[in-house]
Amino acid sequence: MDLSNLPRPLLIASIICFSLVVGYGASKHIPWLTTPEQTDSTKQELKSVKIRVLDADSQQPVVGAQVIIESEGGADSDTTDNLGVFRIQIPKTDYVRVRISRNGFQSSDQNLNLLSNPDRVKSILLKRINSK
Repeated sequence: MDLSNLPRPLLIASIICFSLVVGYGASKHIPWLTTPEQTDSTKQELKSVKIRVLDADSQQPVVGAQVIIESEGGADSDTTDNLGVFRIQIPKTDYVRVRISRNGFQSSDQNLNLLSNPDRVKSILLKRINSK
């Protein structure tokens, strides 16, 4: 198609119109071009979960325990900090499966109810393995 015979103002108006249509379409479909308002409607709501791991006998924090949390949205793992705490953001759900392990302690594998006191830190007690 030969566009050289089009009057210059019509050619410029056509290019501008085409650019606007393509730009609008790209802004709806390319993630880094979307505005926060657009992504809020498609973003899954997250919930913050905080777990404290304590020694069952001394009630002291268990530092460096491996924690694995599984929910409908997938799984994530990390270790407890110097306060025995593990924090994670997960898709909003009612229950998660928590697996905790640490040398010198019995492993823990349990379902955790997030409906009961949802903003409270969930404490899990680990029993020491008696080394005799």
